[in-house]
Amino acid sequence: MSAHLEKVNVLRGVAILLVFGYHALLIIFGQYEIYDFKPSWLWIDFARYAPGRIVLGMTPPGMGAQGVTLFLVISGFLIHWGYLRSGASFRWSEFFNKRFWRIYPPYLVALLVFSLGMGTGGWLSLLTHLTLTHNFADQTFMTINPSFWSLALEMQLYLLYPAFLLLRRRLGIGRATLAVGALAVLTLGAEIAVMPTNMALWLSPANLWIVWALGAYLGEKFFYQQRLYTGSGYYLLAAYGLLTLSRLTIIYALFGRILFSLFFIYAIDWYLHRPAASSAASRGFSRFMALVGVYSYSIYLFHQPYLQQLIEFFSRGSQSKPVLAGATALAFGVVFGVSYCTFRWLELPSIRWGRQLYQRFGPVLHPAPATAA
Repeated sequence: MSAHLEKVNVLRGVAILLVFGYHALLIIFGQYEIYDFKPSWLWIDFARYAPGRIVLGMTPPGMGAQGVTLFLVISGFLIHWGYLRSGASFRWSEFFNKRFWRIYPPYLVALLVFSLGMGTGGWLSLLTHLTLTHNFADQTFMTINPSFWSLALEMQLYLLYPAFLLLRRRLGIGRATLAVGALAVLTLGAEIAVMPTNMALWLSPANLWIVWALGAYLGEKFFYQQRLYTGSGYYLLAAYGLLTLSRLTIIYALFGRILFSLFFIYAIDWYLHRPAASSAASRGFSRFMALVGVYSYSIYLFHQPYLQQLIEFFSRGSQSKPVLAGATALAFGVVFGVSYCTFRWLELPSIRWGRQLYQRFGPVLHPAPATAA
C-alpha cells in the first residue's frame, strides 16, 4: 500500500496548493468570485463584470476553495479504509485518541500564536476556537485565522463517523452515502429558504458530511478492490471542463462541492490504479508533491493570516502581476520551511505522545476473535 499512500500524499499536495493559490488570488485581486446571478438567476450577470474577472474565477486556483473539498474526500477515504483494513470493531477511545493528538495540539499552538499576533476577536471567538465550534456562527467563523473553520468541521465529521458506521451497518455503504446526500439536499433547501447568506449554515457539517461520506464510500470500494472508474483519463478531463463551466451558473454555487466530490472520487480511483511515473522528471515532481502533501496540515495551519504581509514584503509594493506571482512563490517557500519545522517539532511529537499515553492509560484491548474464511 506504500505506493498508494505516496499517491494520496500527492493528492494532499494538490489540495493544499489549490487552497494556497486561492488565498493568494484573493490577496492579489481582491474579491474576484462572482455569485451575482441576476436577472436570470441561472447564469452570472455577464454584463456587470470584466471578462478577466470571469476567467480568473474559472482557473484551478480561482476555484481553489475546492481544495478543502479534496481534503475532506481524502479524509473520509483514509479514515474508512483504515478502519476496514484494521479488521477490528470500532473503538471510540482509540479512534478519537488518534484524531485528537493528530489534529488538536498543533492547532492549539497555531491558535495561540495567531491570537497573540492578530487578537482573539473577543472571548466568544477564543472560547469557540478552543472548543472547535467557531464554525457554527458567522460572527466567529472567520476570526483569528480564516482557515481554521475547516479544522472545526473536520473534528465534527469525526464525531459523526460512528453514526455513519451505524448507517452503513443498517443500509450498506451505498444507501448510507445516499442517506447522507439526501440530508445535504434537504439542509440546503432549508437554508435557501430561511438564511441564504449565512456562511456558517452553508458550510455546516450537515451540508458537507456528504463530501466526507463520498470519500468513505471510495475507501470501501478501494478496500474490496471494486473499481469506480476504469475509463480514459480524457473523459475525466472533459468532466473537469464541464465543472469549470458550471462556475458560470448557479449550479456551482448550490452544488459545486457535491459535484466536485463526485468528480474527485472517480479521479482518485483512476489515479490510484495508474502505473507509477516512468520518467525521472515525473518521479521527481511526484516526490516533491508528496512532500508538500506530508506537510500539508502544517501549511494549512500556518499559511494564514500572514500571507498578505509575506506577499507584500517580497513584492516590495509592486503591483506588477509577474512580480506578485514571484512574491507568492517566495511566500510559499517561507511557509513550506516553517511547515517543515512544525511537522517535525509539533505534529510528529504530538502523534507519538498520543500513542504512548494511550498505550499506558488507555483501555486494555483484546484481539478480535478469528473468523472463518
